[in-house]
Formats: sequence, structure tokens, C-alpha cells
Amino acid sequence: MAAPSLNERLGHAPSDKLVIISCDDLGAFQAANAGVYDALRKGVATCASLMVPAPWARDAVAMYSGEDIGVHLTLNSEHENYRWGPLTQSPSLLSGEGGFPRTIDDLWEHA
Repeated sequence: MAAPSLNERLGHAPSDKLVIISCDDLGAFQAANAGVYDALRKGVATCASLMVPAPWARDAVAMYSGEDIGVHLTLNSEHENYRWGPLTQSPSLLSGEGGFPRTIDDLWEHA
């Protein structure tokens, strides 16, 4: 017997069409946190991902009350005046400016 499809594991028929709306960048900004949780709690969005090294990540964690939240792999910080970097000492993840690289090319140069 074949393993159940994703639809079946989510409680739907195999032929059902599903739309999964995932909110991105939870933890990046206070406004993003408010908007993401509002969308999740009103049923507009299905899930979200948390950028753990971002400045508002602790605020996002404090707001958590059981929503479907995953981890957003964060290896760059493209914002000009709003930068973040690794949570632990990881020199190979840093750009020459001390934060995560701004661009993909910069990321590969330092990886």
C-alpha cells in the first residue's frame, strides 16, 4: 500500500486542491511580526517561518501561541541600515562589514 499523500496527511482527499500560504520573514521587523500573527490567527495564512538571527525574533517568540512556525534559514542581510548576523561566532558567515553578506555573490565569497 502506498504512503498517504500530503493531502491525505492534512486530512483532505487525494484529489483536493490545496493552497498553503506561508508568511516569510517573521522576526525581521515588529510590523512583520504583527502582520504575520494577524494573518495566521485570522486564517488568512497557513504557516510562517522565523528568522532567528533577526532583531525582532525574540518578540515573535514571545507572541507565539501554538501557530505553525518553522525556521527560515538566514544567511544574508540585504538591508542597507538594518543588519544582522549569526548568533554564534561564525567568521565564515560574515561579510567584510561584520554582518551577514548583503548579496548572493558576497555570500559565496565568504562561505
